[in-house]
Amino acid sequence: MQREDFGEAFESGYGATRRFLLAHGAALEEAEEIAQAAWARGWEYRDQLRDPNMVSFWVNSIARNLFRARFRGPLKVPIDTLNPSYNMDLAGMELNRLLDRCPRKDRNLLEQTLEGYSAEEIARDAGITPTGIRVRLLRIRQSLRHKTGQEKNSREHSTNLHHQPTPVAA
Repeated sequence: MQREDFGEAFESGYGATRRFLLAHGAALEEAEEIAQAAWARGWEYRDQLRDPNMVSFWVNSIARNLFRARFRGPLKVPIDTLNPSYNMDLAGMELNRLLDRCPRKDRNLLEQTLEGYSAEEIARDAGITPTGIRVRLLRIRQSLRHKTGQEKNSREHSTNLHHQPTPVAA
């Protein structure tokens, strides 16, 4: 497409592109900015245009893609007006870490107790006695204490290996 032909298409099609964007929900300033960017991009890639009679349709599709791209990117919010509060649920993270160490059956049992089910309710569903549930819970907790104790001891041991005092010659 020649320069003059594209110039004529721009003159007649820019307003239509802007109205197209306004109809799709763009604010006035945003519609003007995107329409101008779409026509500029159309000019840059005009050699890809197969049918010069479809230039307005082609540029409108570019404008539509540019408009949609605004929703795909991260939100642009001024930082000055934000009041960030960082709440990390460390207890919840530690609990999930412990639950991940358990076999599925034990994890399900612990999750039921954390959800507030009594030993009697769990026993009814599992088909065993409430005492059996309590014993299993006791053993699971002991196993977790043992595992976390070993981990703590191994961390302390590795730390001590790296920070052993150097003997002083007398």
